[in-house]
Amino acid sequence: MANTDTIEFSVEAAGPCRKLVKVKIPPGRVTEEFDKSLSQWTRTAPIPGFRQGKAPRSLIERRFGKQVAIEVKQSLLDAALEKALKSDDLAPISDPEMDPESLEVAKDEALDFDFTIFVKPEFELPPLDGITVEVPSADPTTEQIDGAVERILRRKATLRPVDDEIQTGDTVTLDVVASLDGAEALRYDEVEFEVGSRLVGELVTEGLDEALVGQKKGASAMAKGVVAPWQESHPLAGHEFSVTAEVLDHKRPELPTLDDQLAGTMDFDSKSDFMDAITRSLKSNTEDERDRLIENLALGQLAEKAKIELPEALIEKELDELSRRAVVELQMQDKPEDEIAKRVSEVREQRRDESVRELKAWFIVDKIVEKDRIIVPESEVREAVAQIAQYNNQAPDAMYEELRNGGRLSRLRNQLREKKARTNLRTKVQVTDLAPPEASGQAQAEDQPKKKKAGSKKKATTKKKTTKKKKEDA
Repeated sequence: MANTDTIEFSVEAAGPCRKLVKVKIPPGRVTEEFDKSLSQWTRTAPIPGFRQGKAPRSLIERRFGKQVAIEVKQSLLDAALEKALKSDDLAPISDPEMDPESLEVAKDEALDFDFTIFVKPEFELPPLDGITVEVPSADPTTEQIDGAVERILRRKATLRPVDDEIQTGDTVTLDVVASLDGAEALRYDEVEFEVGSRLVGELVTEGLDEALVGQKKGASAMAKGVVAPWQESHPLAGHEFSVTAEVLDHKRPELPTLDDQLAGTMDFDSKSDFMDAITRSLKSNTEDERDRLIENLALGQLAEKAKIELPEALIEKELDELSRRAVVELQMQDKPEDEIAKRVSEVREQRRDESVRELKAWFIVDKIVEKDRIIVPESEVREAVAQIAQYNNQAPDAMYEELRNGGRLSRLRNQLREKKARTNLRTKVQVTDLAPPEASGQAQAEDQPKKKKAGSKKKATTKKKTTKKKKEDA
């Protein structure tokens, strides 16, 4: 192609993190695209009275001129944007802002247009050395170990009928009626409910646990409830019910004694081996959380030192995305428009500061990638793809092709680079372990009897999730 037909563009500053790109597409390039499109339409367009591909080009142009112009405009815009966004002058972090509908394209005429785009901010990365953070130790406390053991033992507990007051962690048999606008909407007969779990059948209850604690068999309790969020297709999803529950039966879990024999039933050689496995599992989980906390605290300090100017429009753009997700979620719950508007407004207000911190942290990580010249070898990409493939029960090669064809492979590489950058940052941080809070003698003395009796509400409500994790780790 002659130089006179080359797409040209210029970049100008349009404020912090914002560039104005001016594009000039010469008449020769526009005409070339028209010729390509018309040739394709001539070969494929069905014209009565003519064999396919034999209709006069002038007839094709008269009949399909508008469609041809639309195709030409889109093709030219795509080519121009691709070339502009690959330029070293830009580091785009958003899609271009422009109005394609306002543009008109004509054969033998130039096509000039502008667009604005958000780009990475320009700033100096503060020194990474000398950052100090205080984080909790990764070593699990006695209370954490005891709690993990109790949650596992509860899976092997025997339910014994009791006549005393209901406690958190007990199992009760209920007749449950959920009413909407005074009419029965859902009913569960003789359903078992673990006090503290909040979940009754498809319902997530609010206040039922508190209403049952202290009651006895034969009592009734009132609460509120909604269809569980994972039941999106349920016809009553998004509606709030009044819930009435009648206690038919009451049982309490009797935990077995942890000894070598019980440990053997869980494929451990001894009680000591079982306890060691629990401790290692807790420490491994805590170490991962601790690493993320170190990175986030270090990034927070760097964000305070770095002079990163974020325009309000970029922050609003981030909040717009959060708002769109919130609207979709609330609409799926069949919430009224006024409630959706109120909730979205709350989301924008609550997440503003967090969005600013996340944006600055992302830019700093990207700067570390650039400064440390971090690259990800293809072998590491393949290893990551293999892990994704295993999770999705697919062959690694097939998953690789799927990610590449979907344009997600480059995103994976970026994620791996960012992970390395965060690790590099963490290795430069000076870490001090926070001293664990001291438990009083009275609390230590009362802790074991309380656990044997019922356990706390917090432990009961997290039982399912934690038990599953311990099963996998042990």
